Amino acid sequence: MKYPYYPGCTLYSKARNLDRCGRLAAARAGFELEELPSWNCCGAIYNTNTDDLAAQVGPVRVLAKASQQGRRLVTLCAACYNVLKRANERLHATGFEQDRQRILEFVDEPFEQDVEVVHYLEVLKELGWDAIRQRVVRSLNGLKVASYYGCLMVRPREVLKFDDPENPVVMDELMATLGGEPVRFDFKAECCGGYLVINRRAVADACSLRVVENARTWGAEAIVTTCPLCQYNLESAQLRRGTVLTPVFYFTQILGLALGLEPAELGFEDNKLDPVPFLKEKGLL
Repeated sequence: MKYPYYPGCTLYSKARNLDRCGRLAAARAGFELEELPSWNCCGAIYNTNTDDLAAQVGPVRVLAKASQQGRRLVTLCAACYNVLKRANERLHATGFEQDRQRILEFVDEPFEQDVEVVHYLEVLKELGWDAIRQRVVRSLNGLKVASYYGCLMVRPREVLKFDDPENPVVMDELMATLGGEPVRFDFKAECCGGYLVINRRAVADACSLRVVENARTWGAEAIVTTCPLCQYNLESAQLRRGTVLTPVFYFTQILGLALGLEPAELGFEDNKLDPVPFLKEKGLL
């Protein structure tokens, strides 16, 4: 199976390991990601100003490019997923027909068919957990994992329809499939502080540390996420405080580890908190 794939800007820079592991693990899981040609930034944050059509041009152009390759568009980044799915919803909204036409004329890309935006995790679930389990070559051996979704993966509920916005479980199901032990976790869908880290770092750190400390309270040995900003904030806040450090992985790194990718392919050198000693101690490397 081959899916049109939108990596987004951050996966070409700060989150290269999320992208690389995602592509390599997909091949191990039984599907292929085909990167869109000449894609552009989606805008990173969805603009809710109804009269700002210029803000829709970026994500709509991505959707138009995807429509030329297939009926589904897969992405990994939580922010890209949020923006593209909401832009797609608005593009087809009743009463938006005239503005839709203006945007498409400006984009100047043929919109050949309707596109469904899906997350990589949704593709894995559709393949079936039993099918994934059969491809595991390195079990997580009961590793206690807190699955952190953040706020962009699950809200707004009526548009994203990804999972339960208060208690999402798909990443927990994946960790269990790989041999891990998902832990109960109160703040799995709460904000890490987001872009406040730029101008109100103390606030962002407080949000991130609350997430980490709650995960640790419930016995988590590691945290997994799918958002580059969440991963950055959770790691950086711990480093700045200098407390006991809990490693934060992209879920694709843990997936790739379980499916047999080599250590050099997992991109651990790009994690701010070096997870290699931890993984060796757990017998996973």
